Amino acid sequence: MHFLKKYQKIVKFTCLATFSLGAGWLYYQVKTTKKILSNALDTSILSIVEPTAIEKAKDDDFFVIDITGDPNRQETSYLQKWNALKFSFAKRLLVLASSDNRFLRKRAVRQLARIKKLETWQYSQLADMIDARTAVGLARTPGVEPRLFNNPPLRFLGHTHDMIVDVMKNLLVNLHATSQHPCMGYFISKAFVDLHEVEKFGGDDITPYELKNFIQTSEELLPTCLESLLHHASLGKYAKDIAELNGLPLLMEIHNRFKDNITVTATICRIISYLSMHKDLLDEMYKSGWVGLLAQWVKHDDVRISIPASKALANLDSDEDPVYLQRLYPLHPSTRIVQTPGVDVVFVHGLLGGVFFTWRQRKRNQDPLGFLESLTQKNSTCINKQCTEKKKKIETSDPVMREFMEEFETHAASGCLCNDYDFVWEDIPVNTNETALGPYCCSGYKYVCMENNEDDCYTNCWPRDWLAQDCDRLRIIGVNYETNLSLWTPICPVEKVKTLEERSDELIEQLERVEVGRRPIVWVTHSMGGLMVKCLLNKASESSDKKIRDLYTNTRGLVFYSTPHFGSSVASFSQASALVIWPSIEVQELQKNSPLLIQIHQKFLKLTENHPMKIVTFVETKPTVVSAMKFKFFVVEPDSGNPGYGEYYEIPLDHLGICKPASRHSFLYQKVLHMITSILDNNGPV
Repeated sequence: MHFLKKYQKIVKFTCLATFSLGAGWLYYQVKTTKKILSNALDTSILSIVEPTAIEKAKDDDFFVIDITGDPNRQETSYLQKWNALKFSFAKRLLVLASSDNRFLRKRAVRQLARIKKLETWQYSQLADMIDARTAVGLARTPGVEPRLFNNPPLRFLGHTHDMIVDVMKNLLVNLHATSQHPCMGYFISKAFVDLHEVEKFGGDDITPYELKNFIQTSEELLPTCLESLLHHASLGKYAKDIAELNGLPLLMEIHNRFKDNITVTATICRIISYLSMHKDLLDEMYKSGWVGLLAQWVKHDDVRISIPASKALANLDSDEDPVYLQRLYPLHPSTRIVQTPGVDVVFVHGLLGGVFFTWRQRKRNQDPLGFLESLTQKNSTCINKQCTEKKKKIETSDPVMREFMEEFETHAASGCLCNDYDFVWEDIPVNTNETALGPYCCSGYKYVCMENNEDDCYTNCWPRDWLAQDCDRLRIIGVNYETNLSLWTPICPVEKVKTLEERSDELIEQLERVEVGRRPIVWVTHSMGGLMVKCLLNKASESSDKKIRDLYTNTRGLVFYSTPHFGSSVASFSQASALVIWPSIEVQELQKNSPLLIQIHQKFLKLTENHPMKIVTFVETKPTVVSAMKFKFFVVEPDSGNPGYGEYYEIPLDHLGICKPASRHSFLYQKVLHMITSILDNNGPV
């Protein structure tokens, strides 16, 4: 009390200052909160769409919910009031999501996806209100609530398996009648045992024994029909017929009956991805329940399902202009782009490769030809089991090395590893040229940080799972095309046998559709894929179309994984052998010292003189083991794999393993990451 009397003015001033500061802080918080809410939702627009009092009564309180409750229900909990407020807010967002303004629509969809923990009936009502365009936007938004999508309608619920087979047969017959696709007619004549159908499709030479061998059981018939349907849809111009002949509900029913069959699911997903190239099918696909199912498939562990699902949603998104045609698959991002990418990275596989298995992680001491095993459900279970196991400690008989490892583990466990040690990357090169820059190692601190952040799970697509995490602002695209070793292999009569230049023309057209060329480009290629990209760049440099020419002018980097710039001796056959093997066009073009390949490479070297670019080359030094006979041969020898420009590295791996890093610590991956990061940082000419 004595203190208060003695310093009465100071106390009054302090209290006044404290009160003023508190009032100012409160005003700031209110203003900030109001600003956040204003950014979340444009209230001026809401006032425009707000109905009048008469409209509210007629519209069953569509826009406004009285969260104060009925006078007789004053005991409504705070949580119920809060849910009612969120529900009202969500319905207002749905109105904005139907706006003619694209920016406003996308913003409303992002806000709608953030609303969580509503009642089941509220989600059900919102799902009934959502239109097809908004549903696709929600499906491409991270963390969306699955209950915002209605369950697929069941149109064949009472059908037996044989009845579903009859529906499928009728679909295939109608597709053949519409398109006159020879492959479809041939399949129908083989797959179905009705004699009048066999005669109808020209199957006079088909015997019951051949039919029995072709289809063993009725359970195998539907999956086999899906393979035929997939080929039919892959031709592009025939894909739309499947939807017009009511094939979408049938595919949904087959999916429901084969949910546990990963191969069937992957086949159906690829069919849907081909149908998605026709944006006008969006409403039909949404009514059939495919948008909600695609939203689930995007998160699937199997890349054969998640990647095509991502492509389908990207194509169906009317708020995004690019359309990924048959040969292209978006690997990253799988959601709507919020931040504009700084670099496009395009991966192109080689002969007999594919976007679903060429870019998988290499398993140590594994048969390189076992790529099909890594995609099976059984192996997926083993992979998941490996993810939960702890890393084994390194054992060594060397006392010096053992002492080092003990010290390393001690510091690593404490989170503080001395920078006295440098760690060499895996898959280190055994030979380089003078322009090779590395890096070949990293500091101990960086190594431990990578170890702590690295996911131990095996990946079937390291560009999507590693590169997208380690490098921001990238759009990653995978190219997928089919090739054959021999012309004895059945080839669709509708599809023309393509040369290297024709494949390049097709790729140019499809890349231009997804706006590749508007920003810096990095090409990552394996084997024959490098030849395609060189041919593409040669053609683009001579084009009078600016969009096509930009594919060349905006190229900043190119990675070759064992590309045979001057051909391969494996593809060279004697005249007698060629008559027996009957090599395909692709193999014929890959012959050693092929004049076509030499011409393409010479033109490419001239391009690098006029437009310098970063080029990194990896070449195998180990023979590839093929077939059960364990034949060993070099697919690409160093003299053919060396382009004579850029950085050159010889890696102690075979042709199949050279594009498959064993881990994030592999030099094969770290070098590519280092180059892309430097291009992204510079974001300009080399």
